[in-house]
Amino acid sequence: MVLLGDAIEYVKVPRKVFEPISDMVKAGLYKDEQEALKRLVHDQAEQKIDYYGKKIAEMEQKYGMDFSAFEKRIHSREGEEDFEEWDDFILWESYVTASRYWEQFL
Repeated sequence: MVLLGDAIEYVKVPRKVFEPISDMVKAGLYKDEQEALKRLVHDQAEQKIDYYGKKIAEMEQKYGMDFSAFEKRIHSREGEEDFEEWDDFILWESYVTASRYWEQFL
């Protein structure tokens, strides 16, 4: 089931998709399919947060400041734009947004 605003849309997922999860439960890795899905999503979130954290750290190293300070610098700039910094700002912002998104699954 997928919620789209006030509408509910049902998505048919073939049983075959869940076979690996059922197999993990049968092998005793998880107590049931629900726990398996929660743990798999949690593990994926940790990996994504680690990845984006490294990308954010690279940007902090490059500019010697955190994203908030860099954002203020970009928005307060008057006159000629630095296109490399603007490109980095867009990229850095996407790393921060993605990291925050994945944090909800921890």
